[in-house]
Amino acid sequence: MHSFYKVLDHVSDAYIEVTGENLEECFKKAGLSVVDLMVDLKTISESESYDFLVKGFDLESLLYNFLEEVLVKSSTGEFLAKSIKVSLEKTDEGYLIKGKALGEPFTYGKHNPKLEVKAVTYHLMEIKKKDGRFVFRFLLDL
Repeated sequence: MHSFYKVLDHVSDAYIEVTGENLEECFKKAGLSVVDLMVDLKTISESESYDFLVKGFDLESLLYNFLEEVLVKSSTGEFLAKSIKVSLEKTDEGYLIKGKALGEPFTYGKHNPKLEVKAVTYHLMEIKKKDGRFVFRFLLDL
């Protein structure tokens, strides 16, 4: 059991669930869950920052595009986020996330790889509100 996300039962992929008081908290936890599946978050220092901007025509496409941004930076070793701050805006075209991640580039020996996440998928993706809290579920192709 992970402290801020759950890995739900799935035959071959990582099916992740995060909950939060608001959408921003869920987006933060979702992004960090991707990094934590790939390397141990405890080994990452917050020595550098990375600003990002992600758009989506609805919340599901925003989540997909956000997770894709985190995955590409992490899987290339360019940037591993240890913490993420986001602000969410509704626009005429849909939604926008402005954010800042604190972390560092991947370093062999310091960051031990765990799982290889190949892709973010729309399969089984859910964004809902339950008992006053938001719940995100998404599937990562391993």
